Amino acid sequence: MVTAVSEKINIDEINKVNVLTDRVKKRKDEFLAAKEHICAVRSRLVVESWKETEGETIAIRRAKLFKKIMEENDIAIRDGELIVGSQSKYVRGASPGVEYNSYVAFEIAASEKPKARGVVVEAILSEEDRKLLAEAAEFWKGRAPGEVSRKRVQEILGVDVDGLDEAHIVDWNTRFSPPARKADYEKVINHGLNGIIKEIREELEKLDPSVWEDYPKWEFLNAGITCCEAVINYAKRYAKLARELAEKESDEVRKRELEEIAERCEWVPANPARTFHEALQSFWLIHVARNLETAADGEVPGRMDQYLYPFYEKDIKEGRLTRQEAAELLGCLWVKLNEMLSVKTLVFRQQHQASHFQDTNICGVKADGTDATNELSVLILEVVRQMKMPQPPIYLRYHKDISDEVLIKAAETNRDYGGGSPAFVNDTVGILKLMDKGVPLAEARDWIVTACLAMDPNHASAIPTSPVSFHSTKAFELALHNGVDPKTGKQLGPATGDARNFKSYDEVYDAFMKQVKYFSEIANKGYGIVNRIHSELYCTPFASVLLDDCIKKGKSIENGGTRYLQFGPGWVDRGFQNIADSLTAMKKLVFEEKKVSMSELMDAIDANFEGKEDLRQMLLAAPKYGNDDDYADDAFNTVSMDITRLGHEYKDPWGYPITISRNGASGHWYVGMATGALPDGRKAWEAIGDAALSPVQGMDVKGPTAVILSASKVYHQEYGFSTVFNMKVTPSTLRTREGIRKFLALIKTYFDRGGWHIQFNAMGQEVLLDAKKHPEKHKDLLVRVAGYSAYFVELSEAVQDEIIARTEHTV
Repeated sequence: MVTAVSEKINIDEINKVNVLTDRVKKRKDEFLAAKEHICAVRSRLVVESWKETEGETIAIRRAKLFKKIMEENDIAIRDGELIVGSQSKYVRGASPGVEYNSYVAFEIAASEKPKARGVVVEAILSEEDRKLLAEAAEFWKGRAPGEVSRKRVQEILGVDVDGLDEAHIVDWNTRFSPPARKADYEKVINHGLNGIIKEIREELEKLDPSVWEDYPKWEFLNAGITCCEAVINYAKRYAKLARELAEKESDEVRKRELEEIAERCEWVPANPARTFHEALQSFWLIHVARNLETAADGEVPGRMDQYLYPFYEKDIKEGRLTRQEAAELLGCLWVKLNEMLSVKTLVFRQQHQASHFQDTNICGVKADGTDATNELSVLILEVVRQMKMPQPPIYLRYHKDISDEVLIKAAETNRDYGGGSPAFVNDTVGILKLMDKGVPLAEARDWIVTACLAMDPNHASAIPTSPVSFHSTKAFELALHNGVDPKTGKQLGPATGDARNFKSYDEVYDAFMKQVKYFSEIANKGYGIVNRIHSELYCTPFASVLLDDCIKKGKSIENGGTRYLQFGPGWVDRGFQNIADSLTAMKKLVFEEKKVSMSELMDAIDANFEGKEDLRQMLLAAPKYGNDDDYADDAFNTVSMDITRLGHEYKDPWGYPITISRNGASGHWYVGMATGALPDGRKAWEAIGDAALSPVQGMDVKGPTAVILSASKVYHQEYGFSTVFNMKVTPSTLRTREGIRKFLALIKTYFDRGGWHIQFNAMGQEVLLDAKKHPEKHKDLLVRVAGYSAYFVELSEAVQDEIIARTEHTV
């Protein structure tokens, strides 16, 4: 926080814009009033296409499937829209990715009260769509890649896949379509899809399909052309619809708007954008098309302030655009981003309640290391502040040269938004982590946040499959029960001894790490099998040609086409806080002070502390991570780093060390649902600690600085990514300039100590409590769950309670 704000960033003028114009407010209100719909159009189309392409290669079949969706999926233009493109005819509506796993469609078709993206909000499903989903599910049953890979893992490894899933300890996430999160939007906007087609044709000229090695490349590249042409024609469908609506429109202003929409969609994304408005429209059509290819979630806009800024700057300078007009256009886009919907399975709805992960990055540095912050970065903050909508998650890349004024603007946005936007990430850590993995400096400086706080080279790597979820908290519980899951009575892990007979802290820890090693080996072997089957049975040619080197290599994402393969999703793990607090309590009370025996402790845990409240209070009073207490923090750091380094001993399908991601979403509730009482005093089936570095809810009692110090004693990013860190602050903290400076100083201290990410809820306990009691009065209250924000009333009661239970700090 040392430099003055650049003269080109006119923050005073940005502060004057009205994002919520009548048009934008009408569209936002329409979104808020709209019901979620589960529809079957896409599901029906993929069945029809698969029948039509029997016998062709996977790449060509997937390209023709995508082409059919682009040609026949419902389209709509809403009243007053200036940016067009939708997943379905509904404001909030989508089809499940039935062709990846039929389970989701079976589940929804059989449900009396189906849900799309969470566990609270019910979705509308017509009887006709219910029937079509059931038919699509029946067609894909047993042949969809997610199902095939799940079955093969069980056959090859001889493990009870459903049992591991039921215990919430290992899950290969084969029931929900894996997303292709990143895309080179800048390339499409600047060169158009015709430019990408030209690049593909140039590579095709180098190939001879009669040559063994060339043929699959030839198939893939032709599939890419089919996809690009399909999206061009998809845009022309919108152009045609806009012209038809214009002919019927009596209002002359709206008539001209529709005619201009038609002109834009006839030009982009086929050709390079010429204006800011065209750039936004090009981006959005590509964004929607990427979603429709997989029916997943997490299409990441990336560094939007960088690739859109040249168009914004040029239009402002040449008088084609005012800041107010730009603000309204971005407001229109923000509503569209919130309309995005994915139809998840029950497990994903539990793990990622009400999420979509359209991560948008601002600020940071340029390739030459200078500050990348520009006026559009600040305008995006103002849009976030005024719109107050959950999507997209905004991440501000903090570095030492970012200006005070921009950081103050970010803090004010946090205050007025309430639910943790923007989140703050450490630019230096991001750059160094990518360089550690072999990315050259200039490219490393172009990193982005994806999913729930992973970091990746921008449009140069991709997730070939979903990560494997491995939950060490459950492994810890199994270590205390000789490998038996106390909830089901199943012997899931190895017999590591009766905990009642453990005589030392080291015996407890040794049993725990044996369970971790056992399940991590299973997780990684299954991960390799899933990836291999996935590469043979699934392909995303459109997403692939939008990523660096897939065209040059002639390979899809799934077959290693991207430039950097060392950024695979690896393992996702959660709950080190509860493990550490449990180990600390056992070490102090059982083995050092001998105030309780292991038998007494196990009896209390098995009874869920019924009749044992005095013992539970002793456990709760033991030292806890998050209070700058080395006794407790050392346990947390040891667990974190031992598991990280264990993961690094394994290799992913491309031969690179496994990456451990400690993200969040609502997975802490999901894991807690299957985990019994623990020695830290936590009762059975309650949520475990949220995120990765956040102290267990309510256990941080020494103030925010102590939390920061605990979270940064060890470099938790070693070999891993995505150490999510939530905090909650009182709204009064951000009401004065002095409070804001203290708030920013806290962030700077954390980042100076090597911290990676931090985000804040700032709406106040009394508001949260009232929202739980009177949800009808707080329908638009936003909260930060983990790597995303959500409407509080759309979260389960258990997750609401967990967010309320987080310690609220005054900075």
